[in-house]
Amino acid sequence: MTEQMRTTINNLIVSLAHGDEAALSELARLVSARMLSVARSIVHDRALAEDVVQESFIKIVDKAHRFKAGTNGYAWICKIVQNTALNMRRKIKPTTDIDEFYDIAATTDIAEKSAQALAVEQAMSVLDNTEKLLIYQKYFMDYTVRDSAKAISLSKSTVARKLVEAEAKMRKFMTKSGQ
Repeated sequence: MTEQMRTTINNLIVSLAHGDEAALSELARLVSARMLSVARSIVHDRALAEDVVQESFIKIVDKAHRFKAGTNGYAWICKIVQNTALNMRRKIKPTTDIDEFYDIAATTDIAEKSAQALAVEQAMSVLDNTEKLLIYQKYFMDYTVRDSAKAISLSKSTVARKLVEAEAKMRKFMTKSGQ
């Protein structure tokens, strides 16, 4: 995605916040296919992904006034789609396989990933599958320690310890790599 396209997306979100209905059509033209791709990577069903995109556009319109001009509008939109898809998926069927979601933020072009997202993805590579799942549940699905313990059949104290260890591994990796 070019810098000009990012700027256009940002300007369209700001225009949308000021009530410009034409901005929504243009925004949809620019990002709806990418939004669908993000949604499909999470829900694994085209019809449901289309519902996610529609719901996401409603949220974008409702929350456009909260968008901070000058930040990454495309990332803001993708986060809305991601959260909407995860919420829909959670309502339908909770998952226990972190590998299904490991590439949620993946794009075809590494240059499009924000530095933070790339750093987190790299830091996740030092974790085992259980640690990845626990981190995902905590930070992306808002699971409590109790929820995670129940989901993977471990004690709360074991889950809490594994989370602390996983976060420490990630912190150490990020510190070592200069992130």
